[in-house]
Amino acid sequence: MGLQFMDIFKEWASEYDATVTGHDEQYREVFAGYETMLNEVVDQLEGRVMEFGSGTGNLSAKILERHELISVEPSPEMRAVAAEKLQLDIVDGDFLNYPTDQPVDTIVSSYAFHHLTDDEKRAAIQSYVEQLDAPRFVLLDTMFASQAAKRDILDWAEANGYTDLLEDLNREFYPYTQTIQAMLEASGYTVSLTQKNKFVWLVVATKQTGGTQS
Repeated sequence: MGLQFMDIFKEWASEYDATVTGHDEQYREVFAGYETMLNEVVDQLEGRVMEFGSGTGNLSAKILERHELISVEPSPEMRAVAAEKLQLDIVDGDFLNYPTDQPVDTIVSSYAFHHLTDDEKRAAIQSYVEQLDAPRFVLLDTMFASQAAKRDILDWAEANGYTDLLEDLNREFYPYTQTIQAMLEASGYTVSLTQKNKFVWLVVATKQTGGTQS
């Protein structure tokens, strides 16, 4: 489940925090408004939170200021960086392998859900409904509003000579917004999507508690 990218996580762990602050020109637009977006994510969280793909702990640090947090991250290198920032035991797990022994009110993930194929995304969402019954799902990630929008982004990256970014966009599984919306609605969520920069969308999904849907 997205674990084919573990070597990339290993290489990027030491560079990620510099990238999100704009030091890598190729990814500057991807992370434009990063701190503001993370704050907006935290504003949407409720109760006990389970974060998937916590990476180097940037969102985790903000969540911990206001919520109880269960943090899940598969990369030992990323966990090591986060451990230097946070007084938190980070679970060695991933989107489909995670603790289910505590109730969770909100599931959240930032800049990570695209590591899953569409089939894996669908399975993960259904798993959360069945295993956690969390009434809220908050997602921040690169997405495309349409095939034309994706083509425009790819053309823009190529025109600017952003070969690393272009390889990334073609290698990983960045979804279409309507695909994410349909997956969440099929699991009983009401979905709101807001574009936050050239690449990134904020998805807030809510559902009534007291039962799951299939």
